[in-house]
Amino acid sequence: MDDMDKDHWRNETVAFLAVASIKGVGFWTMHQLAGLGIGFKKLLKDYPFKEIQRLLKVSLPGEEQWELEKKSLWLTGQATARDLAHQGIILLFPEQDAFPEKLKSINDSPRWLFVQGKAANLFSPSVAIVGTRKPSDDGIFLTRYLLSLLANQGLVTVSGLAAGIDRLVHEESLRYGIPTVAVLGNGFNVDYPKGSLDLRKTIVAQGGTIISEYLPSQKGSAETFVRRNRLQAGLAETVIPVEWKLKSGTAHTVKFAAQYRKRLINIFLPGTISEREEIAFSEQEYLARFFQAPLESSQLLNAIHGEDSPATCLTPQIDMGFNEDEND
Repeated sequence: MDDMDKDHWRNETVAFLAVASIKGVGFWTMHQLAGLGIGFKKLLKDYPFKEIQRLLKVSLPGEEQWELEKKSLWLTGQATARDLAHQGIILLFPEQDAFPEKLKSINDSPRWLFVQGKAANLFSPSVAIVGTRKPSDDGIFLTRYLLSLLANQGLVTVSGLAAGIDRLVHEESLRYGIPTVAVLGNGFNVDYPKGSLDLRKTIVAQGGTIISEYLPSQKGSAETFVRRNRLQAGLAETVIPVEWKLKSGTAHTVKFAAQYRKRLINIFLPGTISEREEIAFSEQEYLARFFQAPLESSQLLNAIHGEDSPATCLTPQIDMGFNEDEND
């Protein structure tokens, strides 16, 4: 990237953060603006007052006052950009080479991405491992087993930092020296799940990555967590829902994985497959595969690497409905 490109994207970042700081402007307004392809600096600096007011859909000061307000907004954007940079967080746009190709190709691809840590992990072969916030002893065992199996396999793990299976995925990845990517369902300045900031710092310190498409101070919601799940599926070549319910946040990730034609795999312990209705369901609906642990460990690894057969998942319609388990 030459100096002109650096200056362009630096200014675009400041302008993005400046516009996002306007009272009443939230994620969906920013999403719509990004989709217009105008560029945030051009919008803020060059667009006529009435057109900006129409696009932002908020009440702005008078036209003369707006000229002064733009200068104040720019300073706000610069301050926020410095604060993010101090935390090692960068803002990427799809037009930049550093933006992960795997996320450009999915339906409803993100129109920007905040990234902290090693961005190269977003281009590496990876496996998304997800599951319930309230795992059983079997779920905990299977997660630990799976992560030990993935040690030294040249893969990156992806999960959602949520309590339960997701958090365990990140912790066990760190234990075995596996780079791990945490996909947030909220902005970087929000401590959710509460008390997870230390884990986030450890992930970054040990060569992992934290990403979010949400504005820095944006809180999570049923909607943001479901949308987060599409990024987990999008980043991975293989998706493994360790333990989940048919109506849960993890079920959304499974649907996204099928839609994106990812390798979809379930694992189970001896004598328990009849208790796992989600396994039969995902096999029937999405042609998901399943393996018994630990007997079929070698076959499982081959399937994760795609060495035995290509992904054959069907392409379902994604139900974006939300429920109480949306952030499993």
